[in-house]
Amino acid sequence: MLLNRQIVKELRVKLQDIIKMGEFEITVGNASFDDSEVTFKVNLRLKGAETREQKDLRRYAEMDKVDTSKIAEVRGEKYSLIGYRVKARSRPYIVQNLHNDKEYIFTTDMAQKYFGVEA
Repeated sequence: MLLNRQIVKELRVKLQDIIKMGEFEITVGNASFDDSEVTFKVNLRLKGAETREQKDLRRYAEMDKVDTSKIAEVRGEKYSLIGYRVKARSRPYIVQNLHNDKEYIFTTDMAQKYFGVEA
């Protein structure tokens, strides 16, 4: 059997299901593969622990003068800040639409406009 994209996707789902453990949140990430070998990125985090994006949000929001507890209204929809992507220079802030739970990304200027700390 030769590995292909579809087989690797199916393996990823099976692996995620197999390694569910009670005290950890497990994420099976991207894979690199050739016709005979596949390598997955696997992250284990204690349940309830902050994600890297949440930790980075606390750090960078303070520098950018953004209030992480603020709920913003954008075009009639309510949004909350949930994370920060360090490697994403143009749109680093992760926000969640509180009506439909979808995640979006904002620029630093947008985050400061809608979630800025009031003087």
